[in-house]
Amino acid sequence: MNKDRIKKLESMAQKLLSEIIFEEVEDSEKVFGIITITWVKISPDLSYLDVFVSSFMQKEILPKTLAKHWYDIQKRFNLKMVLVKIPKIRFRYDDSWESYVSMDALFREIKEEIEK
Repeated sequence: MNKDRIKKLESMAQKLLSEIIFEEVEDSEKVFGIITITWVKISPDLSYLDVFVSSFMQKEILPKTLAKHWYDIQKRFNLKMVLVKIPKIRFRYDDSWESYVSMDALFREIKEEIEK
């Protein structure tokens, strides 16, 4: 499948899944704060849809909680997406923000040392 079509599918999947997760996970705002789907990645053969998520609170249990609701999320996703082959959803925690913060702190520390 060409890259432009995959990018379009990823964009559609991200929007659809954010709606489904908001409706499916009870008390998500109380438990996790804001749940963000930072990005999605569809495998070239449409077998898997990796969904990278982040949250402000209890980030350690977010993928596990979403995995508990996987069946209902997958079922609703399958009904909305009209494709020949529907990818299996897998949830991953996106720790890129934490990496960014730690790298930023390291660069600031190096900059301070150089300026001394």
